[in-house]
Parts: sequence; structure tokens; C-alpha cells
Amino acid sequence: MIVNCANYFAEHGHEVCIILMKREGEYHELLHTAVRVIYFESLNKIRLYRSLRSILEKEKFDLLFSATPDLNTLTLLYKIFSRTKTKIVISEHNNTRVFFKHMKLSLSKLSFLSIPILYRFADAIVAVSKGLGDNLRKVALLGNDKITVIFNPAYSALLEEQLSLPVTHEWFGPQAIPVIISVGRLTEAKNHQLLIEAMHLLSKKRTARLLIIGEGHLREALQQQIDHLGLSHLIQLPGFKLNPVSWIREADLFVLSSDYEGFGVVLVEALAAGTTIVSTDCNYGPAEILDGACGYLVPVGDAPALAAQMDFAIDHPISRSSQVARAKEFSTESIMRKYNQLFTDLIEK
Repeated sequence: MIVNCANYFAEHGHEVCIILMKREGEYHELLHTAVRVIYFESLNKIRLYRSLRSILEKEKFDLLFSATPDLNTLTLLYKIFSRTKTKIVISEHNNTRVFFKHMKLSLSKLSFLSIPILYRFADAIVAVSKGLGDNLRKVALLGNDKITVIFNPAYSALLEEQLSLPVTHEWFGPQAIPVIISVGRLTEAKNHQLLIEAMHLLSKKRTARLLIIGEGHLREALQQQIDHLGLSHLIQLPGFKLNPVSWIREADLFVLSSDYEGFGVVLVEALAAGTTIVSTDCNYGPAEILDGACGYLVPVGDAPALAAQMDFAIDHPISRSSQVARAKEFSTESIMRKYNQLFTDLIEK
């Protein structure tokens, strides 16, 4: 989302900087050449605020857009304790309450308690789905006028280019065995354990193969589960892929097994690929994106229901044209016009 946002404003003649905490990441090569990247001087918890303050005082941005919970609170503290003219816009991309609940006890987790106090100092707050906006209003004790819902800009020219990229894998090609794919970090929130269990149940009825694209700290545990269930010939973990949509395009079915989401950009990517979707009806995003007709929803955490719906979906694919049309409703151009209007209105106040 940040890459799409930065590239859009750079392409439209604005000076754009991205502030990163670490000098690493797979998406640098996707940034527009006009986008500057600035790094925190220190990641030490005590020096973090000082590092951000140093950047903001030097750059004197017209507007700062923060997209992570930790930085949301940090930027708002800066706004309170300085006389900055920089407009502060924060955004929420995760189920705020659940996100902090699953964090280890730390300064970051304790910052959750400050949300009702700090968030009201933001010049604007963006939630990436309606459900997430409703949840945030309750958590932050804010009125309806404080939060703007703007979906993630997920369909772009870059995505269209990635759709045409070739993919080589032994399971892709003209064959009778359906290939199911899932894309996401190998973390608890994505609940790939549930998907693997569903595949175990499905394998008792029909033969299908599963690719789980992504990396994360649960890789070893997931591989152990696969081996324990005797599914190593049917399930593979190919790792992180910079262009996952080209992999999704080759599959017969895309599955999202998450316990919770903030939006679910990967669902828009699957729609753009024209690959039939089965998703858990988690908070928040999938129901809004699929809109009742562009994919199948199942209860969260229900492996038998997920297996049954996967079995049904393989035999009952959804119209490719209707999926692609829905994906285009989340185009970068239309979504970013909303951000542009919001940012312009704030700067001109």
C-alpha cells in the first residue's frame, strides 16, 4: 500500500519521502525513482522519538502519513510536544484490538492504552475498511467525523505487469490435479495451520495440491505439521515471492485462512488474477472486498467448513470477468484521488 501511495504522488509531481526503520526490505526496487528513502538514526527504544524528531525538524514536511501502530503513537507524541506545522495523518491497517492483544508485553503493547488519548490529536485518521473503522471508533473513543474509510489502493499498472510475468513450477501446467494457493506471512494471524488441516481433510476426498507463498517464524512448525500429516507430497512452502500475483494466476483456487485482517490486499490480487477465492469471514476486509458474489466465505477457525468449501469451489469456479471487474474498483487511481483530496484539504486549512 505504501509503495502504491508513494509512487502515485511522485508520478504526480509531489516531493515524496518514505521513512523506514530498517535498511532492509524486498520492495525497494518497486519504488519510483523520484521517491527518497530516509532511515531512522537509531532503533533504540529510548532514542526512537529523538530520531524521528530529528528527521521531521530537518525535512519540515507539509504532511506526514503514518501507517503502523507504533509510529502512529510516536508521531502524535511529536505533534503534541512540538509546534510543528506538519499535518499528521495516521492510518490503521490491522484489527487494532487483536493486533495489540497478540503482541508480547512491551512498550509497544502498552502504547495501546494511549490510543484514546493520542489519536484525537491526529489531523485525520484513515481506516482501510468499514469494519476496521467501526472497531477503531470504539477503541479510540472517537466520533464518526474523525475517521475516514479509504480502501487500500490494490489494483495498479504495476499489478497488471506482474500478472503477465512467467512462473515456473512443476505443479503448474496442463494437468488434472487442481492447485490451491495461499499467500501471506507465516505468522499466527494468517492461520496456515488451519489451511493445512483443511487440506488433510480434503485429501481424504480428492487429490489437490497446495502452495503456501510467504516467509515467517512459523515456517518450521508448519513444515512439521505437513510432515506429521503425511502431506509433504501435496503441500509445499516455496518461500517469499516478490510477484505473488503471477503465482496466484496459475492456480485453480486461492485460499485466505486468516483469523483477522485489516483489509486483505491479497484478495484484490486474487480477484485481478481471476482465480476463484475461498476466504475466512474474518474481521475485517474479506466480506467487503468479495461483496457477496466474488468469492466464497467460511467461518473463522472451522477446518471442516474450509475443506468442504474448497472442494465445492474447485468444481464451481467464479466468473473471471466479474472478479477482474471487482478488482478494478480498488484501482490505485480511484483510491489515491481520495487520499489526494484528504491531504490537499488538510494542507490548505
